[in-house]
Amino acid sequence: MQSSLDPLRQLWRLLSDKQQRFISNALVALITFAALGFLDQSHWLLRLENSAMDTMMEFNKGLGRMSGHSGARPLRFTFLDIDEDSYRTWYEPYHTPRDKLLRLIDFAAGSGAQLIVVDIDLSKPGINPDHDRALAEYLSGYGALNSPPIVLVRSFHGESSEQDEWHDIRPSFLDAYELPESVHWGHPLFQTTLWDGVVRHWSLARLGCRGGHMELVPSIQLTAAALLSHTAGSNRVADIEAIGLVNCEQQDGGAATIGRYNPGFESGIGQRLIFTIAWNQPAPDLITIPASVVTESDEELADDLLNGRIVLIGASYAGSGDIHRTPIGEMPGALIVINAIKSLISFGQLREPPVWITLLLQVGCIVLAAWAFSRFDSFIAVGITGAITIAFLVPVTFYVFKHGLWVGFSIPLLAMLIHRGVAEYRDVRQRSRNDPASAGRTG
Repeated sequence: MQSSLDPLRQLWRLLSDKQQRFISNALVALITFAALGFLDQSHWLLRLENSAMDTMMEFNKGLGRMSGHSGARPLRFTFLDIDEDSYRTWYEPYHTPRDKLLRLIDFAAGSGAQLIVVDIDLSKPGINPDHDRALAEYLSGYGALNSPPIVLVRSFHGESSEQDEWHDIRPSFLDAYELPESVHWGHPLFQTTLWDGVVRHWSLARLGCRGGHMELVPSIQLTAAALLSHTAGSNRVADIEAIGLVNCEQQDGGAATIGRYNPGFESGIGQRLIFTIAWNQPAPDLITIPASVVTESDEELADDLLNGRIVLIGASYAGSGDIHRTPIGEMPGALIVINAIKSLISFGQLREPPVWITLLLQVGCIVLAAWAFSRFDSFIAVGITGAITIAFLVPVTFYVFKHGLWVGFSIPLLAMLIHRGVAEYRDVRQRSRNDPASAGRTG
């Protein structure tokens, strides 16, 4: 009885060995590619993509070519670091001394900084009420001509909780003062990947409740990007009356659900942060100055150390509790903020390339790889070709798309290699049955 597949088998036998290998390799890779489409948001695939991006960040950290900023003024940063020596010089205070902080802010403002970010929690009063008042009066009277804008950090109650809900905003002793339009608030919160505790994603805005009213607090990097592009409005906290979130509770007295936040297992590519500046390693766009050099010395520093630069005031001493794991090593929170500002301004929110581009590149890569694999009789040569292909795809796709797209290209290639290895093993077994003397000869 003739099978409906007999014509296909006859046609298959008419093909040469290389043609058969080409078609079978291409089919295996295409089937694998199609299967990946159904696993697009699976945890293991997201982990692979995250690991791929982490590897490329590690290779490219500190390199000038990773800055995609093409503005008239390149992004340059100065970190006024409350390091271990500064902390001990200040006699290890429980709170950052407000007089020291005032000195750092005033020094940055007077040195021609482009933007000042104060990554210090100001929700609690300091030890000396006079120093608190002096800092508050300085900020409330800030904003003379050509003064750089200042961004202060807004913190939340329960900000480290994994609960799926919005949180109350911590009040600050500065809330009793009317701050000028040149002083802004932003949140410094980032998301850690749950499976390994590494900071990889940002949250561009957070909903919170303050004084019975809901507020949408932008992140520091979003506020900085708006200020540097001169698009920031006079309202430093978004007006969300238009969507009905005036009060923190709905009319039925229940908690407002629209403000809920769920960190999830893995965040999407649009929230991914590109790290390019490592801690305690040379970088062309970062200068780090110990805070005590400014507060405890009357010597004048060179103008170019702060002039025209984005200045971050933060802490890196061990007892600060602000050291975090990142794809390129541990770093203080202030340096994560620096990377976030650079990432958002230079690269924007990452986006998957259009589907047609992905399909075109994927199919083209599969066809070329299937052809290359079909030209070699040796499995070792095929493996070397595959390794070279993947090694080429890794940097190219990262530079073009800035994320782990190469994983979707390499997995079909790996499927080809496995298919080729299985096919050669079956050929060896078949030859050994037909001619035992030839079992050790693989050609």
